[in-house]
Order: sequence, then structure tokens, then C-alpha cells
Amino acid sequence: MKMFLLELNEFNEELLKEAGESLGLKNIQKLFTFHKSQTFTKDTYESDYLEPWVQWVSVHTGEPSTKHKIKHLGDAPDESILQLWETLSESGITTGIWGAMNARRRIADKCLFFLPDPWTAEEMSHPQELNALLAPLRQISKNYTKNSKSRLLKNLSDFLKLLKSHDLVRPFFQEVVNLVKDLIRYKAKPFVFVSFLDLLSAKLFLKYKKTYDPQFSLLFLNSIAHLQHHQWKKKEISPKDPLAHGFKNIDRILGELFQEMKSNETLIVTNALSQTNTAEDPPWILYRQIDHQKILKAVGISDALVEAHMTHDAHLFFQTKASARKAERILQKIMVEGKPLFLIETYEEAPKKLFYKIIFTDEVKKGTLFYLKNKKIPFYDYFTSIVKRTGKHIQTGTLFCNQPLFPPQLANHEVGEIIFRQLLRTAKEMSR
Repeated sequence: MKMFLLELNEFNEELLKEAGESLGLKNIQKLFTFHKSQTFTKDTYESDYLEPWVQWVSVHTGEPSTKHKIKHLGDAPDESILQLWETLSESGITTGIWGAMNARRRIADKCLFFLPDPWTAEEMSHPQELNALLAPLRQISKNYTKNSKSRLLKNLSDFLKLLKSHDLVRPFFQEVVNLVKDLIRYKAKPFVFVSFLDLLSAKLFLKYKKTYDPQFSLLFLNSIAHLQHHQWKKKEISPKDPLAHGFKNIDRILGELFQEMKSNETLIVTNALSQTNTAEDPPWILYRQIDHQKILKAVGISDALVEAHMTHDAHLFFQTKASARKAERILQKIMVEGKPLFLIETYEEAPKKLFYKIIFTDEVKKGTLFYLKNKKIPFYDYFTSIVKRTGKHIQTGTLFCNQPLFPPQLANHEVGEIIFRQLLRTAKEMSR
């Protein structure tokens, strides 16, 4: 028996069901014929752990956040805490991991292919050829930072070579044509490109899954989470709604996954945590830095190496501990309308490293200034608003499985342990 974990990040169960029924999406509807479990976490917003890059680490390690302590995007668990594919590898079980958040391959020699998320900067792909996909993903995902044209062309050239080696050049350009049409239709909204990346990622993943045929495989997809955060403006889904575009894309991916699955393959689809609609909540605005280096220089920090993350946060690296402490003090004092602009966190084991993110979420009017000592700096010269949030994280999640392997309710960190036990049991039975 083989097992396939589809990490459909943060989907809302009711919204997914509504999309399947109202849009006639047969593959999404098929999920609701599976055995269903409710997952949960005890983490809260106040703990700073109610984030996908935390909750997926819990799924992958079998440990709650109180044990693994991972809080920020781009950080992976300590080597003393093994990830699922490492544990499986120790038992001789082969795996293929694609896009897992805050993950590293490390000692998993039975991990036949491994694509990290774009934000875990120290980790590279396995086999090496997959870096041709990882490089452009990192280039376009790191907080919209600008890169040189030569680097972009080099990444594109390497990526096309990768596609060619897997006979995907023609399908890729066919999808690019559809992408251009959708970008025109939806006025180049980012969700179109995010959905396209999920589709492209799934197609390449299926090629590797078929080639390497691992006993356990994992695919992470993020477009539903993005859509719910940014485009969940109505609870009903109309055919021309951005949500409809995204769910149709997911339904298509599910169709291709179902078609390629083996008859004896167990499929698990889960979200680690979910979202709820925020239409009735006070406005919560997500801001991002237009240019990290520009804002840091403006406040007197000129010696930081920036490793940007998804939207409004980054790791900062310094040459000395003193420089890091000085930057920490400066950033902590920046205020907007009497409230702190940034959250700053340090690393005891890495004293020359800082994490910072924007935590100010009130609506900011044009002409608003932010303050540092006696300096008054125009807010919108350095920051831009991305979105008024339409979906926020909640502690519960959903798990679908085509086999009755999971209890009706379980903590999300228990999912990986059940997968491990089932695969180990199957391996022992086959070896008899």
C-alpha cells in the first residue's frame, strides 16, 4: 500500500463544499464521500503560533508547537526533532516531498525527491535538477523584491531545460496562454498567478511521483489559503467570482491526482488549520515593505543582509552582535499612530540574526507619518497596503481520507504519527 498526503493549505470545509456543489466540481465533491475527521490545535493568535508554517511543522514532526518551538516562516525544526520523512527513512520507507513548509530533507536518504518551500533559504532541492524550479520560485516569492534581468533569464533558461527533460514544455506554454487570458480577465490580480503556480507545481510533482514511485508522497498547495485571505468577499460563490476561478483550478488538479493514483493508494487531504470569513470583523489591513533595504536605511540600519519572506516579514543578518542589538532597539521604537509598527524577535542560538514583521493593521490614511525619535517619515513612501483581510486563521481543521484510518477528532500533530504507524505496519506485513 502507498500513501499520498495532499496538503491543501487552510481550506474552509463549508466553502469547499459550497464550491463543489454550486460550481458542479465533481472532484471536490468526491472528497466529501471520504471518511472525515476534525483536527485541532491549542495555539492562539496571542501565542503567535496560529500560522500555517507552524501548524504544518506540527503535522510533520508529531510535536505541538510547545515542543518544536518553530514560530517563523523560513525556520526548520531542530535536528533533535525528526520530520515524518526522516522517521520513515530510518524504517526503510521511501518518500517524495514537494513544497512542505519549514522543512528540510536532512538525514532522510530514502527521500527520493525533495522540493523545499521557497522561504527556507538554507535548504536546496533533491535531486539537484529541481533547483531549476526552486530558484525562480524563490525569486518571485520573496516579498516581491526586485532581481536582475540576467538572473531572471538564467532561472527561466534552467527551468525550461527541466521542463524539457520531463516532456512538459508544450503543456507549460499551453497553460501560459490560459494564464495570460486569466490575467487579462481578472486585471492581473495576484490570485491568478498563485493558482497557476499550484497547477504547474502539481504537474511537475506528478512526473516525479510517477518516476520515483515512493511509498509515501506529499504535495503542498497554497492557492485556496491565498484566495480566502484576499478574495472571500461573499459567502456565495458565483461563476465569475475569483473564488470560482481558484476552486475550478483545484478541482482540475484533484482530477489529475485521482487519475494518476494507484488502486491501492491511500489519499489523505488536510489543511493543518482553517480560516473563517472576516466580513463582520473590524478592518484588518495587511501592509508590506515596498523595499526592505530602503526602509532600514531610512531609519539608520545600513548593514543588514535581508532574507525576505512571504509578505511583511524578513530575517535580518548582521556582521556583529552589537549591530543586531542596535537594529533591534531602533525597530522597536518605531510607532504609527501611537502603536508599534514592528514585532522584533531575537535568536539565542544566533545572536547576529533578527526576525521582524509588520504588526500594525489599522487603516492608515494618506499623509500619515511614522515616528522614530524626532524623525517624521511619510508612511506610504515606504509601505503599501496589500489587502483588507477577508479570512483569518482558526484552531480547527478538516481531514479527508479514502480509508478509515483516523479517529473523528484528533490534534493536527497526531496526523503524522498515524501515517507513520500505518506505513510501518504495511511494510512489516509485506516483508513476511
